[in-house]
Amino acid sequence: MVNLGIRVFDSYTLQDILGEAPPADKKLQERLENETSKLMQSLDAKSKSELQEILSQHLRAKQEITKFSGAQAMDQSKIEMFHEFLSKYIDAIESKIK
Repeated sequence: MVNLGIRVFDSYTLQDILGEAPPADKKLQERLENETSKLMQSLDAKSKSELQEILSQHLRAKQEITKFSGAQAMDQSKIEMFHEFLSKYIDAIESKIK
């Protein structure tokens, strides 16, 4: 069973990614760009243990999102959009930990 309440970034849950709303449009892309940028900037203020916890949470979210890649009933463009920004954020976290 999938936990639709898994938090992805600060403003979105897995349910937002898999559901109809918000639609995969330019507005969502801009919000994701802004949120990802803010979250990446805030990484400097986090301790290594906080970074590891954030990384673990987002790796779990990425794994759940990946399960739905290719599912015909899902909006693949939205899944890909979230996957792209999530991957950038995870890469930034991993570089801060090292």
